Amino acid sequence: MNTAVNLLAFLTGINLLNYMDRYVIAAVLEPMGRELSLSDAELGWVQPVFIYAYMVAAPVFGALADRFHRPRLVAAGIALWSIATAGAAFAGGFAGILVTRALVGVGEAAYASLGPAILSDCYPERERARSFTWFYLAIPVGSALGYAVGGVAAQAWGWRAAFLVAGFPGLILAWRMTRTADPPRGAMDTLEDRMAGSSFPARVRNLFSNRIWLACTMSYTAYTFAMGALSTWAPTLLQRAHGASPGRAGIVFGGLAVVTGIAGTFAGGILTSRLQGRFPDAGVWISGLTLIGAAPVVAFAIAAPTPGTAYAAFFFGMLLLFCNTSPVNALAVSCVPASIRATGVAVNVFLIHLLGDALSPEWVGHRSARFIAEGAGKGEALSKALWIAVPALAASGIILVVLARGFGARGAPPDA
Repeated sequence: MNTAVNLLAFLTGINLLNYMDRYVIAAVLEPMGRELSLSDAELGWVQPVFIYAYMVAAPVFGALADRFHRPRLVAAGIALWSIATAGAAFAGGFAGILVTRALVGVGEAAYASLGPAILSDCYPERERARSFTWFYLAIPVGSALGYAVGGVAAQAWGWRAAFLVAGFPGLILAWRMTRTADPPRGAMDTLEDRMAGSSFPARVRNLFSNRIWLACTMSYTAYTFAMGALSTWAPTLLQRAHGASPGRAGIVFGGLAVVTGIAGTFAGGILTSRLQGRFPDAGVWISGLTLIGAAPVVAFAIAAPTPGTAYAAFFFGMLLLFCNTSPVNALAVSCVPASIRATGVAVNVFLIHLLGDALSPEWVGHRSARFIAEGAGKGEALSKALWIAVPALAASGIILVVLARGFGARGAPPDA
């Protein structure tokens, strides 16, 4: 294999572990909450505290990455999130869980900012959607491993074991990353780069004058809001509303994420690659329409009366949701100059999480706690609380098809 393919495979493996460590906690919320006597409102903070640390650290790593050796910064992040994930096994209460999750967020911010920028420097613009398809397959597969590993380990050895199993493998990848070369920046681009050597404020101003980047960021903010709520609380909904055990809920939801994630991510990436030569906005339309179509399907899944209908609806909803991953991320990276690409990814990460999944899991938790206090059963309360994800998905698709069109076949963005 050539250097680009080797690096793509390695970065994809790291991304898989990244998402496994991020979502292992979702599989153990119920047993962890029982042992530590945590309310739904407190459990709702588990994901936001990760996101707050993640989004604050991302611009810092982005600014550093545009000037320094990127693989070594990534290696430091991998080591930090791996140690912190394993450290959650020793938490004695709410504070310990929050601290370890915050440190996971700081570590993962390094990879979120730098991974896509490194990968984009290995492939020309016309091939990025295809390469990003493989890279972003790690989202469903890694998330599914988090649910499955977390659920199975929790059922077999207790919830604390899940963090140990998920955490330690990352240290091997961190060591390997320190030995990886940093690819030349912008070598594969056709977009003229006028921002080399610019200050951080100038780079940020350039981003906010770029209509395509803004549209992708706004759309992905709404998408992340919805996915934050669903990914954190859906396994718990299956346990409460449909009587699934933690292990079964983790395996089923994880299995759905793997199958739909692979199929949806491949479908979105391959269709975009094949059609964008004739239709430059193909990726925008594919992403936007599948997001709009997913909204009613997810609404039915949340309120499904039986386990079978819930699983089927989640399957089709998640399949549609994963179609947008590769096209939107490839467009968000390609529409900015190489010299500020890591900054663009980092600021995007900051905004989509600040206004997205930093808010939604906690909001769902508070809404569920309020409905329980008003007399609703725990399953019914959580189902009603999760409805906030539905309009967010519809808005995400509408923003794309209205505002993100016009990047053009040559890779030059239109005037803002």
